[in-house]
Amino acid sequence: MTQSIKWHYPDDFIDQFVCGNAVDTMKDIPDGSVDLVVTSPPYNLKNSTGNGMRNGRGGKWSNAALINGYSHYDDNIPYNEYVNWQRDCLTEMLRVIPDEGAIFYNHKWRVQAGLLQDRHDIVSDLPVRQIIIWKRKGGINFNPGYFLPTYEVIYLIAKSKFKLAKKANAHGDIWEFGQETKNKHPAPFPVALIERIISSTNAKIVLDPFMGSGTTALAAKNLERQFIGIDISPEYCEMAKERLNNPQSVIKVKDTSQKIEQPSLFDDRVVEQ
Repeated sequence: MTQSIKWHYPDDFIDQFVCGNAVDTMKDIPDGSVDLVVTSPPYNLKNSTGNGMRNGRGGKWSNAALINGYSHYDDNIPYNEYVNWQRDCLTEMLRVIPDEGAIFYNHKWRVQAGLLQDRHDIVSDLPVRQIIIWKRKGGINFNPGYFLPTYEVIYLIAKSKFKLAKKANAHGDIWEFGQETKNKHPAPFPVALIERIISSTNAKIVLDPFMGSGTTALAAKNLERQFIGIDISPEYCEMAKERLNNPQSVIKVKDTSQKIEQPSLFDDRVVEQ
């Protein structure tokens, strides 16, 4: 993936959706110019040792929403390449926030080859201050080797002078929000979850380099903050733009002819081995 367009800060970024590669596009953002990063990258779910969505076969969930990846990303690259890519992304995120800034980085712990993959491989050597547990609703687990996963993690990666907004430290570190299941995007954030994050800070400019359907932008707008949205998919960038004007535009229209339910990424029934 190459970046052929030179973006200019701030005109091309503030309250805009920028269609481009996350790492290359962030390189056009000056050091320390973004107060907060809130994001959830693709999880590389199709690169799996189990029978969930490995190699696009689908396993028990051949009709899962992410079986074909994202619109412009397959979600299936070699393990080491994926880890290096995510570390490159986080390096850029750290560069664009000031000493008072922070990153809320959502990821999913998985069991691979019978062992827990806790994403220390990605965040090691980074200033991780806290892990927030996002508790979701339950589902079905086909694997008898471990209990049903009902949570994801949000790494609070904070620079030295970052502080929460007044009284935000009263929130615990286990947050219960149901997944958003009616969004056209295969892996959407719940708006309420992102509003919790943003409202817990004093950030004026919020960046999401994996913007998807625009949830972070919508939450920022609801809280009267500015946003920067980056996504490699022109389809998702257009979806996000439309959503800001009409939040109902991302709701899926139910296909009454579909006999098999198609779970989204955030449906706990999509469980990897």
